[in-house]
Amino acid sequence: MAQPFPRMDIRTQSALLAAIVGLALGVSMLLRPQRPRVLTLFGIFAISVGSFYLSQCLEGLFPWSAESPVISRIILGATLVLGAVLPSTALSFFLEFLNFSPRASRYGRRVSLLSMLFGLAVGATPLAERLWARVAVAGWVLLALSFSVSLLLARRRVSESRIDRARLAYLAIGAGLSIIFAGLDYLPRFELPFPTVGPIIATLYLFFLSQTLLRLRLMDLHELFGKIAAQAVLAVSLALVFVVLTAWVGANRGLFIFNTIVAAFVMLILLEPLRAKVDERVVAIFFRERFNFLQAVRALQQRTQNVIDVGQLCAMVLDGLNETRRVTHTSIYLLAEDRPGFRLVDSRGPQPQLFLDAGTARVLVGRSEKAQLLEAVERRVAELKAQPAIEARRSRDEVKRLLDVKIAMQQMKASISVPLVGNDRVIGFLNLWDERVPEAFASDEIALILELAEQLAAVVENSKLYERMRERDRLAALGEMSAGLAHEIRNPLGAIKGAAQCLDPKRVSGEEAEFLEVIVEEVNRLNGVVTAFLDYARPLKQSFGPTDLNEVVTRTVKLIQNDVPPNITLKTELEDGLPKVDGDAEQLKQVLINLVQNARQALGEQPGEITIKTVRPERFGEPRFSAEHVELHVVDNGPGIPADQQLNIFVPFFTTKQKGTGLGLAICQRIVKNHGGIVTVQSRSGDGSTFIVRLPALPTEVIAETPQPDGTPLPGAVTRPALPAAAPEQGRRDKKKRKVG
Repeated sequence: MAQPFPRMDIRTQSALLAAIVGLALGVSMLLRPQRPRVLTLFGIFAISVGSFYLSQCLEGLFPWSAESPVISRIILGATLVLGAVLPSTALSFFLEFLNFSPRASRYGRRVSLLSMLFGLAVGATPLAERLWARVAVAGWVLLALSFSVSLLLARRRVSESRIDRARLAYLAIGAGLSIIFAGLDYLPRFELPFPTVGPIIATLYLFFLSQTLLRLRLMDLHELFGKIAAQAVLAVSLALVFVVLTAWVGANRGLFIFNTIVAAFVMLILLEPLRAKVDERVVAIFFRERFNFLQAVRALQQRTQNVIDVGQLCAMVLDGLNETRRVTHTSIYLLAEDRPGFRLVDSRGPQPQLFLDAGTARVLVGRSEKAQLLEAVERRVAELKAQPAIEARRSRDEVKRLLDVKIAMQQMKASISVPLVGNDRVIGFLNLWDERVPEAFASDEIALILELAEQLAAVVENSKLYERMRERDRLAALGEMSAGLAHEIRNPLGAIKGAAQCLDPKRVSGEEAEFLEVIVEEVNRLNGVVTAFLDYARPLKQSFGPTDLNEVVTRTVKLIQNDVPPNITLKTELEDGLPKVDGDAEQLKQVLINLVQNARQALGEQPGEITIKTVRPERFGEPRFSAEHVELHVVDNGPGIPADQQLNIFVPFFTTKQKGTGLGLAICQRIVKNHGGIVTVQSRSGDGSTFIVRLPALPTEVIAETPQPDGTPLPGAVTRPALPAAAPEQGRRDKKKRKVG
């Protein structure tokens, strides 16, 4: 007759629960790809805890008896050995988690090895049957585990953060309670009644540690309770599903197995939606303020979906965050178009720094972080400074980088800075700070802020695309209108010029002859203005392809060097190995001609120098931070441009020349923008000017064919609508003041 399966008491059931949870947590950590070392050590620690409680469960199912001495002896020995392994895995994990020095790790390894040898010496020998030997092993295990608590307390004493000290105290108290109640679980073996709660406390502590590691920050105690409550409600809900489907089958084993499989499928289907709903209701009931913040951010996501204007979008996001009463400072920075860096678009609260230069912004974008938390930066700096002198010297560069991150976040008045990523590059930052409390945002709030930042980045990119489409349509309409307008203007101009030229200057007096010359000259000038306007308004077709900027400069200099007056020296400084750009060599040549012509007119008749440079600037941050660029510089040592004029020099028809059209630099800007670049100016009165054309470089693998030696693309290159060149500018040179147009 088959022996009935042993009945499980409360002690055995609680040990089984701890075993299942510990093994599940450990395996889930070890299955994570590209996990750090601390997660691996935690996985091993959780598996060792789960294995120990599994052996205790089996020990309760198969107690020591004369009928089955071999099985009972194996289980008893396994329990002793696994118990002795616990200090080894616990010390390895806590030494890594708390970032102790290698010297402390060596002491920890010695204690771990001693513990394992002690467990094997008792568990694998007849000493396991002796009560005093088992008590000695249990006492040693509890004492060695207490050393982990001392590590937590030691780290707490040297921590500079009040929040870190409080949370390390939570960890130490949890570890201490787990050890104490694990020891009290042995009282019933000496006929001293005491409830078995050690496995339950150990399970909760393992869950707390796992959540701390996965969220990369120590959780608040109330957040832990919320997670435990949510998990408990979820477990009860799924258990009810299982009970409903299996409780009524009775002794029909086949039906029980079938209903169990059905229940498993139902639970898998309900798991994710039920988890989300349970988490939401737990937060709504126990953490009302956080629930209101999450709801407000979700509503803000809905409102910003159909917004296309960047200014309106930024104002809506900042106002929405400010209305939650959870932030005291919010700001948005976007990539500047005139120079490398990020410019403040809008803010709420005390105004942060208006511009973030490239060097400062670079440190904010780490290799893997989606956001920078000021609390995490300060904690890491404190950990590195607490290391011994040898380790501190090795981590000096990391400390410097973290301090730079802290300074940048303080300049932006941010406790959390989220990069806005569009087209695999950082286009801005969303910053939040609540100065009233440290670590103001919980993990789920940070996750929702990240989602808001992703949506904000997408809207900004769509807005730029929309603006380009609007500009294209506007220019197309302007081109059609300008063609008819130019025809109507040129007809009477031609008649006026022809009539003036038909008059014989010999038959009129000297003053009247001069008037005829003025008429012809002004007609020619007005015709030039009309031509320039047509060039500006009418899009042309041009061929884009891999273009060597050095070749463009060389050909352009050969073309214009004979027109340079003897009082001006024209120099070139070309950087070797310059990447190619996707562009039209003829249009880039016209940009260079216009800029050199402006420089010539600025110098006038005074001796001067014009230098044309090609530069490969330092890469702006990580590869995903900014694409590689090349730059073309046109430098002169003329009188410079007054600061009040620099804001308007690219505006169409703005000029300081007596007879300038005001379209030369506007056409240059349109050509460069059509190439995906920017053109900027750096100038101070009396110190000359530098015009910088910044163009995106082609990756090496994109260049499939080599352009012709003159820099123009090969036939068959991609064509796209482009901008025309500027008409040659006429007018007098001003020797005293810089002229633009």
